[in-house]
Amino acid sequence: MANYMIFFKVAITILTITYNRVFASDPDPLQDVCVADYNSSITVNGFPCKRNFTFTPEDFASMEIAQPGEPNIFGTRVAVANVFNMPGLNTQGVSMTRIDFERDGLNPPHTHPRATEIIFVKEGTLVAGFITTDNVFVNKLITKGEVFVFPRGLIHFQFNVGEGNATIIVAFNSQNPGVQVIALSMFASRPQIPEEVVARAFQTSVEEVRAIRARLVPTNVTMEHNHAIM
Repeated sequence: MANYMIFFKVAITILTITYNRVFASDPDPLQDVCVADYNSSITVNGFPCKRNFTFTPEDFASMEIAQPGEPNIFGTRVAVANVFNMPGLNTQGVSMTRIDFERDGLNPPHTHPRATEIIFVKEGTLVAGFITTDNVFVNKLITKGEVFVFPRGLIHFQFNVGEGNATIIVAFNSQNPGVQVIALSMFASRPQIPEEVVARAFQTSVEEVRAIRARLVPTNVTMEHNHAIM
């Protein structure tokens, strides 16, 4: 009986781990459409559907990435079409972004906790790279017409190394992939991480931490991936 209970507990553990891995992305929709109701007071994982599943063609269209987004201190402009500005994406498990790079522009090291990312180089030459959990750095020079994929949740970046501007089109397998820019998370969180913790983690001084924080003020940084903020 004791051996049977041990086997049963092990089996349940394996099933739990497998289940969590299979459903590690946006859940499948249970209806054709579920256009987001931004005015609903109900809190769910995503957005509730509009009453009686009402919708218009405009709910499924967007001009959000037709033009570059607002500039930021990294020399990039990020424009996003996600569930926060395109209600027809609700429950569909996809979203898109456009990033325009100035010369030497950087989409700084960041992660997307809820999505794999694939990019298409519309114009320019960039270095694209990601870091595995074993600290292996995978990087490649990518040029016009090329695509490159960043595995889910891994730290990655794009850096414009060409002579002129560059533009990439980005696709995610999530209606809201989320984004954590490493520098902002460590140096510009609210409330702030204790200076001593950040200084020790980066093997630097408290004075340098303060200097970096002074440069990473919200008014200088526009990374539009969550709520309208890669």
